[in-house]
Amino acid sequence: MNNMEFIQLLIGIGQILAVAIIPIIIWFGGIKYQNRKAKRDAQLNLFLTLMANRKSNPITKEWVDALNTIDVVFQDNHKVRHAWREYLDSLNEKSPHFQSNNAFLLDLLSEMAMVLGYKNLKQTEIDRFYSPKYFGSQMSRQEILFQENLRVLMHSKNCSEGFSEEEYQKHYDELLERDV
Repeated sequence: MNNMEFIQLLIGIGQILAVAIIPIIIWFGGIKYQNRKAKRDAQLNLFLTLMANRKSNPITKEWVDALNTIDVVFQDNHKVRHAWREYLDSLNEKSPHFQSNNAFLLDLLSEMAMVLGYKNLKQTEIDRFYSPKYFGSQMSRQEILFQENLRVLMHSKNCSEGFSEEEYQKHYDELLERDV
């Protein structure tokens, strides 16, 4: 076997190895990329949920669920987890930081924003929130309905006795005055 045949043999073996190994390398690279993308998507969804519900009153289930997943979704980021622990501590009424828990929330959301690449998002922008009056009036209507249902259930012998039109209007006006 001369040098030329040996080189051709090595080239042939190299081509066979390349055909066998390159798909495996691409497959592993694809899995690694998908895992990183899934982790980033989970972090982004968590952050957006917290941002969307940050000033909701009353707090939403989505808000609580998102807070409770921070340790899992940001498990590799010590700064976010530390900010979460500080915010969680500030939510306790006995905490000396209870009155300033919004500052700890802003720190938490800022840390998350930095991890996700929103480096120019300032705390003043995170603190800004829009809530139309319509939502507030809807909540007061819901509260009125709740109070009225509670009153009927607690102070009625049965639900079949209704108000006259005048009694109903007077009672409804009293509820609205109490709500304001």
